[in-house]
Amino acid sequence: MGFKEVDGYSWLVGFFLVLLSVLLFGVFGFSCQDFCISSVGSVVWGVFCFDFVGCYLVLLSVLLWLSLLFFCGWVSRVSLFWIGVSVFFSVLSYVCVHALWFWVFYELSILPLLLLLVLESPYSERYVASWYLLGYVVLTSLPMLLCFYYISSEIGSFSICLWGSEGLGVGVFFVLGVMFITKIPLPPFHVWLPIVHAEATSAVSVCLSGYIMKLGILGVVRFGTRFLSDYIFSSLYMLVVLGVSVLFFFSASRELDGKRWLAFLSLSHILIASLCLCVVGFDGSGLSLLYCLGHGFSAGVTFVLLWVVYEVSGSRNWGVLKYGLSSSLLVRCLCGACLCTVASLPPTVQFFCEVFVVSEAGFVSVLFFFVLFLYLFFGGLVPVFLLGGLLSRHYNIGFGGGKIFGALGSVLLLLVWGFGLFLVG
Repeated sequence: MGFKEVDGYSWLVGFFLVLLSVLLFGVFGFSCQDFCISSVGSVVWGVFCFDFVGCYLVLLSVLLWLSLLFFCGWVSRVSLFWIGVSVFFSVLSYVCVHALWFWVFYELSILPLLLLLVLESPYSERYVASWYLLGYVVLTSLPMLLCFYYISSEIGSFSICLWGSEGLGVGVFFVLGVMFITKIPLPPFHVWLPIVHAEATSAVSVCLSGYIMKLGILGVVRFGTRFLSDYIFSSLYMLVVLGVSVLFFFSASRELDGKRWLAFLSLSHILIASLCLCVVGFDGSGLSLLYCLGHGFSAGVTFVLLWVVYEVSGSRNWGVLKYGLSSSLLVRCLCGACLCTVASLPPTVQFFCEVFVVSEAGFVSVLFFFVLFLYLFFGGLVPVFLLGGLLSRHYNIGFGGGKIFGALGSVLLLLVWGFGLFLVG
C-alpha cells in the first residue's frame, strides 16, 4: 500500500475518531442534569434535549437524506458521504441545549456543503459562490460564538436550560438574533442564497433549502424567545420584509433559470415561519417549525424534480425544461403536485399555517394585514402561472430508461409527506 492510500485511509479513520470523541465528551462531559423533564415537557439528558423542536426538524433532515439515496447512481460517493455528515450534525444541533456544542454542530452542518460547492459543482462561478457562502459562515459565526461566551460567563453555565434575561441587557440577545437572521436568511442578508443555489449541485441545493435555512429559525427559537415580538421580529421589521419579499416574487417571475427561480421562491416563503414568531410569539414556535417542515419538503421535492428534468433536457432554462416536463402524463402530474406544494395549496401543511397567520395578523394592524394579503396572493400566483405555461402544450420527448423512473421515487416519497403532513400536525 502506497503512501497516498495510507494518507487517504488515515484522514478517514482520524475523522471518525475525532467525531466519536466529540460525542462521548459532549454526552458525558457536559451535563445540565443527568435526566430531567423541562417545563415544556421536553426530555433533557446531558447536552441533548428531545422536544417538539427537535422532533420536527430531525424528521425533515432524515427524510431529505433518504430521498437523496435514490440518486446513488447519479451522485458521487464523496457527495453522499459529506451530505450524510451534514445531515448528522444538523440532527445533533436540533437536539443540543449546550451553547458551545450547539455552535460546533451548527457550523459542522454547513461546512460540508461549502466543501461540496467547491469540489463537486460543474459550474464556472462556483468559487465566487463559495466566497459568498464562506463569508456568510465566518462573519456571522465568530460574533455568535463571542455572544455565547459572554452570556455563559454572566450566567455561569453553557446550558441553555439555565439561561434567562435576568441581569443581561437586550443588546447581546438582539445581536444574537441578527446573527441567526443572516442564516435564515431574511432581508437585507439574503443576497448569498440565490447566488449559491445557481452554482451548487442539485443535491446541495436540496440541503440548503431543505434544512440549512431552518437552522436560523431554530437558533431564534432556542436563544431569542423572550425578545421575539418586541425586538428580533418586530412588526415594523416584518412589514418591511414583507414588502421586499413581494419584490422577490417579481424577480422569480422574470427568471428563466429553474434553480434561481425556485431559490427566490424558497427565500420568500420562509418568511411565514418568521411571521408565526412575530404575531404569536414563543407560543407560535411549534407552528413556525411545522411550517419549516412543510417548506423543507416543498423546496426539496421541487429541486429533486428539476434535477431529474435537467438530466433529460440538458438545460436549466424553463423554455427547454418544458419539453421534458410535458413529455409524459406521469411527469406532468408530478410537476403539478410539486408546484402546488410551492404555491401552498391545500392540503399542504403550509396552507393551514398561512391561514392561522392571516387570522392573527389582523390584531397587529390593518396595514400589516393588507401587505400580508398581497404577499400571499403573489406567493401563490407565481407558481400557478408557471404551471399553466408548462402544461398548456405537450411535446413528445421520452424520459428514457428505468434510471430516470427510479429517481422519480424520490419525488414520490417527498410528495407523500408534503401533502400528508397536515395529518401529523
